[in-house]
Amino acid sequence: MKSDPMDLTLFLSQSVVDQPSLVRVSRRGPTVLVRVAPGEEGRLIGRQGRVIQAIRTLVRAASDPRERVNVDLDAPRKA
Repeated sequence: MKSDPMDLTLFLSQSVVDQPSLVRVSRRGPTVLVRVAPGEEGRLIGRQGRVIQAIRTLVRAASDPRERVNVDLDAPRKA
């Protein structure tokens, strides 16, 4: 049974950050976007991007193989 990529991304992202209640997950096409509390982007990215890459790997492995899913950080843009 394949799981929903958004639910799995939410669960994994909440497990990594200090403020799990502020994690928001949305979908834009094949991309699952994760928004975390300000200042916690680094915890989600991890050292040399290892945490976000691990989340991407797990979500892709658990989703439907016919569906190409990407996980990305939805950070507010700085002016």
